[in-house]
Amino acid sequence: MKDLQLNQEDLKREYFLKGREEGCLLIHGFTSTPAELRELGHFLNEKGYTVYGVRLHGHGTSIDEMERSTFKDWIKSVEGGLNFLKESCSKIYVIGHSMGSLLALYIAENYDIDKVVALSPPLILKNKTGNFAFLIKYFMRYAKWPPEERPEEEKKYLLGYDKIPVKSIHEFNKLNRLVKKNLKKVKSPLFIVQSEKDSTVDIASVDYLYNAATSSVKQKCILKKCGHNITIECEKHDVFNAVYKFLNS
Repeated sequence: MKDLQLNQEDLKREYFLKGREEGCLLIHGFTSTPAELRELGHFLNEKGYTVYGVRLHGHGTSIDEMERSTFKDWIKSVEGGLNFLKESCSKIYVIGHSMGSLLALYIAENYDIDKVVALSPPLILKNKTGNFAFLIKYFMRYAKWPPEERPEEEKKYLLGYDKIPVKSIHEFNKLNRLVKKNLKKVKSPLFIVQSEKDSTVDIASVDYLYNAATSSVKQKCILKKCGHNITIECEKHDVFNAVYKFLNS
């Protein structure tokens, strides 16, 4: 794989990598940036796929813009990426990480796509405090991500905000409820990847999604070592190869 010699601002931006007429729409997670899926994007492009890594509204810019964004803005960002890929691709595969997988599932519920990949899908979260964001937002403006030591190679791609607007958590919850309500509309071939050691997402999300989707082809892959950010952590190459195998099947 190519060494990504990009500065932080470049890594935060959306990116387009031209390949054949099979297009992959990559969607990053909550408060994050396209950087977290950059390596996966380059890996898939080297396999011949056209790749578009979308940047969600309010992400990778400023915390104030994030706070002003709604889940409908995030959906519009993804729909824009979908329409962009359709201009040059005859097949569309939608791949999302964390909240990005919710948006990928939303696209699968509402559009005719060829395959959908949900990486660390946060349908059920371990921390339930966020469920009360609709009230907490009136008393507290920001929440903090818990501190976590990481290798430098992982930090390179974790360029999201170091705090979270509580209002944005409320928007995330609204998106999650909307997607969960319509999971039976997911009929495209579905691939779910989740780590047992994810400290954010409850592994029960895997079976919840697997059982609710009506896809005739459904596969799941359970990782044993890494945490939530499976596209940049120790099992990332297993993830890349598993996604490629699913897309190529």
